[in-house]
Parts: sequence; structure tokens; C-alpha cells
Amino acid sequence: MLAWLIALPMLLVLAALLLAWSQPQAEIWAHLRAYVLVEVISNSVWLMLNVAIGVSVLGIGFAWLSAHCDYPGRRILDWALVLPLAMPTYVVAFAWIGVLDYSAPLQTSWRALSGSRASLFDGRGILGASVLLSLVLYPYVYVLARSAFLRQGAAGFDAARCLGHAPFSAFFRVALPLIRPAWVAGLSLALLETLADFGAVSILGVDTFTTAIYKTWFGLFSLAGAAQLATLLLLAVASVLLLEHWLRGNSQRREASVRPQPRLRLQGGRGWLASGGACLLIALGFGLPVLQLLSWLDLSNLYGSGLLAASSNTLLLGMCVATLVLLIGGGMAWLSHAKPSDGVRGSAEFVATLGYAIPGTVLAVAVMGLLIAGQHWTSEHMGLELALVGSILGVLIALCVRFLRVGHGAVQAGLTQLRPSLFESARLLGAGRAQRWRQIAWPQLRPSALAAMLLVLVETMKEMPATLMLRPFGWDTLAVRIYAQTAEGLWVQAAAPGLLLVAAGLLPVWWLVRSQH
Repeated sequence: MLAWLIALPMLLVLAALLLAWSQPQAEIWAHLRAYVLVEVISNSVWLMLNVAIGVSVLGIGFAWLSAHCDYPGRRILDWALVLPLAMPTYVVAFAWIGVLDYSAPLQTSWRALSGSRASLFDGRGILGASVLLSLVLYPYVYVLARSAFLRQGAAGFDAARCLGHAPFSAFFRVALPLIRPAWVAGLSLALLETLADFGAVSILGVDTFTTAIYKTWFGLFSLAGAAQLATLLLLAVASVLLLEHWLRGNSQRREASVRPQPRLRLQGGRGWLASGGACLLIALGFGLPVLQLLSWLDLSNLYGSGLLAASSNTLLLGMCVATLVLLIGGGMAWLSHAKPSDGVRGSAEFVATLGYAIPGTVLAVAVMGLLIAGQHWTSEHMGLELALVGSILGVLIALCVRFLRVGHGAVQAGLTQLRPSLFESARLLGAGRAQRWRQIAWPQLRPSALAAMLLVLVETMKEMPATLMLRPFGWDTLAVRIYAQTAEGLWVQAAAPGLLLVAAGLLPVWWLVRSQH
């Protein structure tokens, strides 16, 4: 019952989206079919295909180099290749707009060298969004594929070489299929982030489902129409999850030998080519955007700009969501660990943690519908005039539902490290339940719990669409201020909040690198 109670918000979110179809929106859908849907579907499909190719090539390629090759600077570049994960996509988007501006040094130098008045590449449109998202999201594939390559023995690759396959052929015939579950998992995360992205695509002028939902709600003033459009985005999310399940296939593949494959030393031009490629990737996805933000930073405009209030709101929201997620998700993980889960409770856990796969715009629309229904019900049946709509409660509900999986997964991973023999020995020595928890369980769970809080804190601070659509009037976070200022072309004013979010994003990257070394 407790597991299903925790899953109730997710069930209500899904129910709110489905009930929206009971309100016909003929005029709204006539407008969407005529002017919106074709472009939105086309853009979303092309964006996902391009990002899938980009993150797969970059992530798998550099994961193989990192795991099986040695080249100049590899030890530093191994962890530096994860740095783009610290960059929110919308921060990279408006930074690249500045780098590729018509009057920027890059474009000016291009016109001077070519003699043309045309821009080299302005970064906008499907192509620009595809390149940008690939540069920021490839670490999802890189981290998981690199870990799988490092665990991969040399037996399969050696057998392929003995059978006459060249190294290139052996890689595609043996090494890559063996890590398919890992790179497919990373690819699915990148595609889900692409579907959920709102800030970057809106800055780069690409209409996708997320921007269409926002415009339907706030432009056409139709919450029901936005909810109905959100169900179509949910179908796309479900398609990605089903595709991941199909591509993973049989993940129970093990090699007979775990002898590590010797590293191939890349010398001369090949070694410096590998180092140069890694440095270029880090520069494009992290270095140049940070330098552009630093060049825009104006310390004299920080005071009185509302940045302090936005920063405090961001930190307060992050701490509240992180605490709630840790308590709820950790409690559910502890219950599952204490008693093996049956099918019913397992289904409840699956539903409760489904929110991470749902874009923030979809959650915002569903939660707003729930708040409106709850406000009407309490007014009619209980005589209470509660101001649920436009309150911080909606933001908390949406973000807790979205990030519950993060807290649950991290605590669950820590619980698997607890050996039952420790608790049995402590119990034989007379330790009570509270003492066993305090002296045995918590010291071993503390790293996982702190990691969960850190990840949820930073994800909440960077989250834009749900906070933008549900926040109280005038209550801004750093992400909301970035959206408001970039929407008006105020790139310089958006630099300070952008740098603060980048600094916050470095925390989970540092933790990830530290946990892998």
C-alpha cells in the first residue's frame, strides 16, 4: 500500500493527461494540424536521428580510444571528456549564439579570409541544434561504453583476429556487439534528453513538441490542448524506451576470459590526432561556451539585478526537492531491500520512478491540471479557498515526480552493497534495530545518499520547463532568468546565471569521475 501511495502522483499525472481528451479542442487542433504538427513531428524526428548518430559516433569512438589505446595526455583527457555533462544545453545554446554571432571574431575572420559577406554558420536550425546536443550529450554514451570496454576481456577480439578479421572488422563484429546493452542505455538517455529539451531548441529557433506544448498553453491559452499534445510526446518517449528494450536484446553476455586487452600505443601522428580530436571535442562542448560566458560577465551589473534572489530561490528549491526525493525514494528502496519485492510492489516501484523519462513540459501540464481540479474540489466540497494554482507546491510535486528515480536508484545501488551477515552478526551481539541502522547501515549508505542528494540538487537547479510553467508569479530561479533574458536577446545579462549553473553542474561530474578512478 505504501509503494502504491508513493506511485500515486505519477498515476495522477498520467490520468490527468488522459482525461484532457474528454474536453474537445476542435479549433485548437485545427490550428495545430494546419500550422504546427507537421513541422514539429519532422523537426523532432530529424533531431533525434541526428543526435543518435552524433552521440554514438563520438561516445563509442572516444570510449574505445580511452579504454584500449594510449596516446599523449590520455589520463587527463579521459575525465575531461565528461566535462560537457556539466553544461545545461540552454546555456551552451546561447553561448554558441554569441560565439557564432555575425560580428564575433570567428565570423569576422571568416569574411576577411573568404571575401564573402555571408556567415560561416550561425548555429541555428536543425543542424545547429543537432550539433550542439550531440556535443553536450555524448558523455552519456561515452561513460557507459568506456566502462563496458574496460570490463571486456581480450578473448573475443583475439579470436576474431585469429580468424582473419582486421582490427576494424573485429571491432564491429565482436567488441561493439558485446557492449551493446551499455551503449544503447547511454543512447536512450541522450534521446530522452533530446525529446525533453526545451531551452536549447527554443533559443536556436527549432519547434519541437516541448516548445509546441508551451506555446499551446501560454500562446493559445488552452491547457487542455497542451495536455492532449503532451500525450503525443509521451508516445514518443514510450517509443524510445521500447526501442531501447529491443536493441539491448540479450544482455546476459559474458566472455570466457577476463584477461584485459593490452593497450595499443598510438605514436606519432596517430597519437596526436587522437589527442587533438579529444581536445577539440572538449573545447567545443565546454571550453568555448565557458570562455564566451566569461567574456560577457559584467561584475558591475550583478548587484540589484535580482541575481541574488534567483540564486537563493534556486538553492532553496534544490535542497527541498533533494530532501523529499531522498526520503521518499530512499524509503521505497529500503522497503524493497528489507523484503523481496513481489510483482505488485515491483509494478508500483516502476510506475513511481517513471517520471524521469517524462519531459518537464509534460509534467507541468499534468500537474497544473491536477492543481486546478484540486482547487475546485476543495472549494466546492470543503468550502476551503486554497491557492494551489501558481504556488510552489506545483513545482515541488513536478520535480519530485521527475527526479524520484535518481534518488531511488542511487540508494538502491548502495543497499546492494550491504551484506546480510553484518546485520546478523550485530543482532547476535545484542544490537537493536536502531543501533544496527546507526552503526552499520548508515555509514555504508552515506556515500550513496550524498551522491543522490547531489545529483537531484544539481538536476533541480538546472531544470527549466516545469519550473518556468508552474512557478509563482515573480518567483524566478537561475534557469528561469536565463530563459527570460535570452528570449529578449540579452545575452550579456544571462552570462552570470549561466556560469553559476555551470559551476553547479561540475559537482556531479566531479563525483562521477571520482567514483570511476
